[in-house]
Order: sequence, then structure tokens, then C-alpha cells
Amino acid sequence: HRDKKRDKEKVKEKEKAKEKERDQDKEKERNWDRDKEKERERDKERNRDKDKEKDQEREKERHKDRERVRDKDRDRDRDKEREKNKEKKEKDREEVDQNKEKDDITKEGEKDREKIKDKEGDKDRGGKEKDKEKEKDEKKEKKEREREKERDDKKKKDKRSRTPPRSYSSSRRSRSSSR
Repeated sequence: HRDKKRDKEKVKEKEKAKEKERDQDKEKERNWDRDKEKERERDKERNRDKDKEKDQEREKERHKDRERVRDKDRDRDRDKEREKNKEKKEKDREEVDQNKEKDDITKEGEKDREKIKDKEGDKDRGGKEKDKEKEKDEKKEKKEREREKERDDKKKKDKRSRTPPRSYSSSRRSRSSSR
């Protein structure tokens, strides 16, 4: 009877030991799962940080690109403004020259009128003076025409110098198409 009792206790002890072992295995598995989950969370966090860094880098690049574009635009605008000012100065210079010429012409005209009045006052000089007057008037008109022609030539020359020369092939093409 005692043996049976002893055997039952041994069996119970074995079962307890097995139960304890099973509990320990479960605990190990739980710990292992917990560790795995923590590792996954750490990885996610690391990836998030990397993504943030990449986003910041991309944003910096975009910002640099925008700066470059803004600088290019600013330079282009500055160049256009310079060109406009240059053209305006040229126009102003031409206008001043034209006004000067007009003033000179009007002064000459006034002098001529005064001379004519003086001549009319001196009737004794006669027809020769009138012929000389006509000659002078013709000379002045001729001079004025020459000046205008020079001014026009200068304008044409300035315009030509501003436009780039045509390439050889394009000029040949235009000639061949006109034939």
C-alpha cells in the first residue's frame, strides 16, 4: 500500500515537474515574442527617422533648386533692365542730337531771314542778291537733306549692329527659295 502511495506521489511530482517545465517554456516563448516585438518597434522607429532625414534632404534640395531658379530670373531681369536703359540712353542721345540739329537749322533760318530783311532794306543791291539768296537757301536745304540722310544711315547701321548676322546656310536657303 505504501508503494502505491509512493508511486502516486512520484507520478504527481513528475506531472508537477512537467507542468513547471511547460510554464517555463511558455514564459520563454512570451519573453522571446516580447523581445521580437520590441526589436520590430525599434526597427520601425529607425526607419521613421531615416525617412525623416530623407524628407529633410529632399526639402533642402527643392529649396536650393528654387533659389537657383530665383537667382536666374533675377539675373535675366537685371540684364533686360540694363538693355532697356542702354536703348533709352541711345534714344535720348539721338533725340538730343536731332534737337540740336533742329536748333542749328532754325538759328540759320533766322539769320537768313535777318539777312533777307537787311537786303530788302538795301534795294540798291538789286537782282544779284536775290540769286545769291536762292543759292544759299538751296545749299541749306541740301545740307539739311544730307544731315537727315546721315542720321538715317546711322540709325540703320545701329539697328544692323544690334541684330546678329545671318548664318551662311540660312542666307543661301533664302536665296534658293526666292529663285
